[in-house]
Amino acid sequence: MEKERKPWLLYLSPKVLTTQTFCNISDPTKSYSEDILSETLRARPLTAQHGWYLLENKISKHVSNLFLWNPFNLKKILLPSLRHNGSSYGDCILSSSPTTNDEICTIFLFSSDGPSIFYYQLGDKQWTKRCFYTDIVWDLSMKGMAALGESKTIFEDPVYCNGHLYAGMSISNGYIIVVIEKLQPDGFSINCTHDPMVKHEPFSHGCEEVVSRLIGSNNVLFRIEISHKPDRVTAVFVYQFDCSQRVWEQAENIKDKVFFISSLDPAFACQTINPETEGGRIYIALKNCNYVYIYNIEEKSIVTSRPFSNLPENLYYSRWFMPDTGMTGTLKEGIGKSHQIREKESKSDAVYLKDAGDKAHNKSELPLDVIEVIPKYINDVLAYLQFRASNKRLRLVAPQIQWRSSSTMSRFDDLSMCPLFVFSEKDKVFTFVHPKHGLDYKNIINYPQGERWNLNSEICYSKYGWLLLVDDNNKDFQVFFNPFTKEVLPLPFRDKQIRNIRCFGMSDSPTSSKCVIVELVKELPTSTIAYINVMKRGYRQFTFENTKFPHYNISPAIHNGSFYFLSITGKLAVIEVTRRNIRWKVLEELQAPCSTCFNNFLVECDGNILSVFESPFAKGVQVFKLNESTMTWIKVKSLKNHMIFVGKTSFSAVANIPGMENKIYFPRFYGKSLVFYSLETNNYHTFENDEAVNFHHMREHLNGTWIQPRWHKG
Repeated sequence: MEKERKPWLLYLSPKVLTTQTFCNISDPTKSYSEDILSETLRARPLTAQHGWYLLENKISKHVSNLFLWNPFNLKKILLPSLRHNGSSYGDCILSSSPTTNDEICTIFLFSSDGPSIFYYQLGDKQWTKRCFYTDIVWDLSMKGMAALGESKTIFEDPVYCNGHLYAGMSISNGYIIVVIEKLQPDGFSINCTHDPMVKHEPFSHGCEEVVSRLIGSNNVLFRIEISHKPDRVTAVFVYQFDCSQRVWEQAENIKDKVFFISSLDPAFACQTINPETEGGRIYIALKNCNYVYIYNIEEKSIVTSRPFSNLPENLYYSRWFMPDTGMTGTLKEGIGKSHQIREKESKSDAVYLKDAGDKAHNKSELPLDVIEVIPKYINDVLAYLQFRASNKRLRLVAPQIQWRSSSTMSRFDDLSMCPLFVFSEKDKVFTFVHPKHGLDYKNIINYPQGERWNLNSEICYSKYGWLLLVDDNNKDFQVFFNPFTKEVLPLPFRDKQIRNIRCFGMSDSPTSSKCVIVELVKELPTSTIAYINVMKRGYRQFTFENTKFPHYNISPAIHNGSFYFLSITGKLAVIEVTRRNIRWKVLEELQAPCSTCFNNFLVECDGNILSVFESPFAKGVQVFKLNESTMTWIKVKSLKNHMIFVGKTSFSAVANIPGMENKIYFPRFYGKSLVFYSLETNNYHTFENDEAVNFHHMREHLNGTWIQPRWHKG
């Protein structure tokens, strides 16, 4: 087996526990199997770090034997027996490889019952236990803060970095970072620092899970939080903590590092040699998946690797494994080479256009004959319409676009009548992409004065030209924003925040008195709360058992004034809202049209409810229409003159541009072009390339959605 210094993805199978399979992330067709020693089969793996397993054999209720084992060279290092008196411990940290010459390896076991640590430095005669509760209480009191009870004061997500231990910890008024420094020979110092970012979980109140990890690299701590469905990543948030300044901030660009995260072990980072093609990526391994996700931190986009071959028949779990070969910690150039072509395809020349409308407004004192020349040279439809909307004087010199006729303004075709994909990578730059023409309308939004704008807010939903913007780190920032007219609306209800932006729907524009807003929030393992807000009449709510209807975190379809929801199992339910009553009903007699899928969506199209099921790895997309009279699903072979847009917001539209009909548009790019699925060819394409496109070269922007332009206010 190759001993190259790069992470491998390690798979185990529940049926073949004697074999472990290592997968090469540079070449998914390469995998290697290693036999597990019989003596390790009886041991419980506590963690795998620096190329070594930490394994435990329980001798009795109060005593355990621990040892280190290297699966590459099968070396084994015995450790003294641990007398823990029945104490439970969860997180485990190895400060370094036991073979490194830079420092002596120390093993830390973190108690699950309080702020205690069992630690052992190679060469010691025994394990040592240290409780930090008294130190924590004293340090917090000196800073004017208070600790929770000892059993509730627990170190969370510990990480070892630059000779220090860092861990999160909940206290009476929030969440802090604790710094633990090991002093020679046996002492410790502890320092509780304020964490300006309150600990939170991303909006996931549904069928999604959250993986949260602290990662230490050089003098910087990173917090990475990932929301995911069983086989699909839906959101990624990356923050960095400057240990010297003690300030959290959202990470925009980390070109010199690559991160590796699974749901099993502490995550780790590697230095990159070629930052442009390899850096700023997060490799994410989900349980029971034979592929990994690669997230681009700067672009906020994600791609899927090719499936790994030669894996066990039934996967058990996967974990990242960095072999200990005595080499340096630099990541080999081999990692990421399979993605270089993809990255070259994805690069585009970014031209950020200033807001023409505001500039024109500021220059409105120019002579009219000079102003008349300006609109003739504006080829950007967004800039033209915003120029025209700035004031009455400019509307005189910029004629209204006749979208449905061959007017003198035909150079804009009917671009603004077609749905656009809008996404934001950083700051306040919104990028609008036309699904056919592939033109980037980059627009720097000059937000209204006096508003508390957060430049890193997430685009969550759209309706009639409005975007729902939410700051995941600051739940108080939740607004509706029309990027075309620049109108801003606060949420239309008091003392109520949106908690689940993944399962959220609106019947009308937020400016309409008829607008109804619905969201589903999973409160308990067996119950979900539906919140319904009827504009100007306030919120109402009811609870239903989600064991009967485990809802899928996708936007509902609005049909005949009712909200239709799809479950994980493909079942359908409806919320009917009238002036007097709210009714929830699971359509029990309706059978699921598809048993398994990678993605599914609900849309209203031409007066019908359609369900869209996407199979993994470009194996096909199926569309079904609900026959409401027989309560059965009918397979749809053609959308005729309609087109469907799916993603955070899903809807249908009539195709007014030739060639766009009978297609399903996804929030994915192949190079610079948006990807669609043709029901005529039963394959994925772009308008730039008639041939079928490679699914594993597609990238999806997570901070974006489809939007239907609305250029007038209200």
